[in-house]
Amino acid sequence: MAHEMYSGFFTEFYDILHAGLTDVDSYIEFARKFGPDILELGSGTGRILIPLARAGFSVTGVDYSDDMIARCRAKLELEHESVKAKAAIVKQDVTQLKLDRKFDLIIAPCNMINHFLEPAPLIKMFRGVKRHLKPTGVFILDNSIPDIPYMVDINRVERIAAFEHPLTGTKIIDRFTSTYDFVNQLEHNVIHLEEYDEEHNLLREASYSITMAYYFPRELRLMLEMAGLEVFHEQGSLDEDIPIGADSTQMVLFAR
Repeated sequence: MAHEMYSGFFTEFYDILHAGLTDVDSYIEFARKFGPDILELGSGTGRILIPLARAGFSVTGVDYSDDMIARCRAKLELEHESVKAKAAIVKQDVTQLKLDRKFDLIIAPCNMINHFLEPAPLIKMFRGVKRHLKPTGVFILDNSIPDIPYMVDINRVERIAAFEHPLTGTKIIDRFTSTYDFVNQLEHNVIHLEEYDEEHNLLREASYSITMAYYFPRELRLMLEMAGLEVFHEQGSLDEDIPIGADSTQMVLFAR
């Protein structure tokens, strides 16, 4: 039986899966340039939100998953009071943003927009972003550029990866299959997680499925423009200020 994504076992696995990403350092640098009051859309387990708060920025996170929010709050409880005071978490649909305040910087990191399967709700979210930006505020959208040849190669192919749980030392097996609808730019993912102890006894398992969209730079520029936002800078990498080009794996759009 497939469970709702971003719940249960996967909520814990999410942080293990994303361990070692360098995007946190990039967002701290962006916060130094555009902060200090920040709104993160799709803040999840606090993977980016908490380091931003540790760095001294005021951060509000918006998410809709109860389990992800609960994990974020549990992690925040382990932080110093000064960090807790800088962080706020709100359960809200990001297409219906209503926070009664404006921000210096709003971020949509790590492919969060791929949860929008159609342009209309994404444009609606962008319009909400515009309403919540201060007059000098900046919106940063960070998304992977689809690698079509790779997607063709892995279409319907089960991939298996193994991870060690950083706290318990148990082994987690991730069985992951992606099926692509290339006409409608959709990716259907089926994930099966298994956790084993040192004697290879199965401790727990769970299956998840989710359908996501993928987007290209030109259509994102158009949707931002339709929402009344102007793209004033682009990068082909979070880590480097390089142009978006044929060899780019990321698109980072800065709008106001």
